[in-house]
Amino acid sequence: MIKIHIGLKGSGKTKKLIDDVNGAISLEKGNVVCITEGNRLMHDIDRNARMINTEQFDIKNFDMFAGLLCGIIAQDFDVTHIFIDSVFKSVPSASMSNIDELIAIIEKLEAQFGTSFTLMVSADIAEATDLVKKYIA
Repeated sequence: MIKIHIGLKGSGKTKKLIDDVNGAISLEKGNVVCITEGNRLMHDIDRNARMINTEQFDIKNFDMFAGLLCGIIAQDFDVTHIFIDSVFKSVPSASMSNIDELIAIIEKLEAQFGTSFTLMVSADIAEATDLVKKYIA
């Protein structure tokens, strides 16, 4: 399953992410990962979720981010859900014009490993590509 929450800053995406991650901890049988830029959610997310701070990795593009995702899955095949907060903060060079690259990568990982993904995208819904619209929750 792939879900995308899209909206401008202040539209409630972070609150939704916190609720979704904490809900997944109690519902899913595997491990839950939350990727975010910075440590700002550390006290809001259940401690059973694995938190990954992308500031530590100097991610320059979606290829590097894909490597991070593959590494997470390779290290722990019990990961059932990966939540990605603020995609454009984690990958500063990215934008709505090239987000389909990331979604294509995530589609392959979801199909191959059965890992679910939830992405938070800070953008106007009017900018969403057809591929993004396919996964808007």
